Amino acid sequence: MLILRRLTIYLRALRSARFICDRSAADAVRLRWHLWHRLAWLLVVSIALFWVQPLASAGSLEDSTAQLRETLAGLMAHPALHGARVGAAVISVPDGDTVYSLYSDQLFVPASTIKLLVTATALRLLGPQFVYQTSVWSPVPPSQQGVIAGDLVIAGTADPTADSGQYRQIARQLKARGISSVQGNIIGAGPLTVFDSDEGLQAARGLRRALLRQGIPVAGSPAVGTAPPSVYLVYREASTSLHEYIQAINLYSDNQRAVRLLRSLRTSFGGDDTPYGFIGELWAEAGLDVSGLQLIDGSGVSHRNRVSPDLLTSLLAEMTDDDGQLSVLLDSLPLAGVRGTLSGRMKDTVAEGRVYAKTGTLNRVSCLAGYITVDEAPYLAFALMMDGYSCPVSKVRKIQDQVTIHLTRYALAQSSRPSSLHPDPPSLRAPGQQQ
Repeated sequence: MLILRRLTIYLRALRSARFICDRSAADAVRLRWHLWHRLAWLLVVSIALFWVQPLASAGSLEDSTAQLRETLAGLMAHPALHGARVGAAVISVPDGDTVYSLYSDQLFVPASTIKLLVTATALRLLGPQFVYQTSVWSPVPPSQQGVIAGDLVIAGTADPTADSGQYRQIARQLKARGISSVQGNIIGAGPLTVFDSDEGLQAARGLRRALLRQGIPVAGSPAVGTAPPSVYLVYREASTSLHEYIQAINLYSDNQRAVRLLRSLRTSFGGDDTPYGFIGELWAEAGLDVSGLQLIDGSGVSHRNRVSPDLLTSLLAEMTDDDGQLSVLLDSLPLAGVRGTLSGRMKDTVAEGRVYAKTGTLNRVSCLAGYITVDEAPYLAFALMMDGYSCPVSKVRKIQDQVTIHLTRYALAQSSRPSSLHPDPPSLRAPGQQQ
């Protein structure tokens, strides 16, 4: 701005040189030459600054990344974590570059951050628009008297929300539609619920029992089979969408729902020898390093689950490639200072409303993994994993909050987008200091 002001001054002086020189025309010529010389020098300086500024900006970006790494290294070495196992990974979503890494390829107990793997797998295999449903078929339409002259076939989509009450609901609906008797067998052509481990036989038994209780006689027995190629749809029931179910799992870390979802996926996609092997295969095909992955349950309750920070961040970055899947996943995650298990954390800081992340807590285990967003779009994917600490978990969470606050500042600065003003995060007290 100073150079621009000086350029303006010299240009005005050039226009008025003949008036400010009252001795001779020669003096005016000499003054004009001097002013042109100064103007040319300023132009050269301006051009030089124009070309140098991008280089300086690039250098400042490198400096800010180095400063961030130094800051994060200090936080991860906080005395409260003395003796603990600590791992972290931070990657840039737009370009995939590693922003920060600390034992990121090591395996840690993930606690409930394992739910990210389970719900992301469901989204990738079933799709964000998937709705669980159960259908009842027969080879021929019912007669006018409501008699099904053949088998009644029940097929489901391994609904994780279903239970034995669904059989009673289906039987009541069939009676309401005028079904009076079944002259054939009840065929389970697929798993109705996540507990139907024997290929639909339990579903067939449950429906037959429910029909009898509704006063609908069944001549045949429960059996397992497949739906014939030409069938008549007697009844179809939709229960819940995958979007709703995943939101219930991640937002408040519902362990039971997570277990049921994993069982549902195993029923539909798993094998007998390696019931969860399909999950590793799915993400390995996407280019993720799944070596060492140990998936014991879908909730993260088991201390035998093992995941690396690298796998979690790679998974999160991979999910950004599909807008539909990403939208459902983001909608399900706790939001700093706003909702879910993060509603009381990072309030009134720059991270509030910008950090979408899944928490994970077990005895002496605390993890946090998710996204740092800019303008509601993921900019950084991160995973912070701590286990074996001896301090209160509240101190560990404060460290995690400080890390995410610094990551949010970094993301806003690197993205070159304006950000609203927020107060500085509260200082992190060393162990032993009063809270």
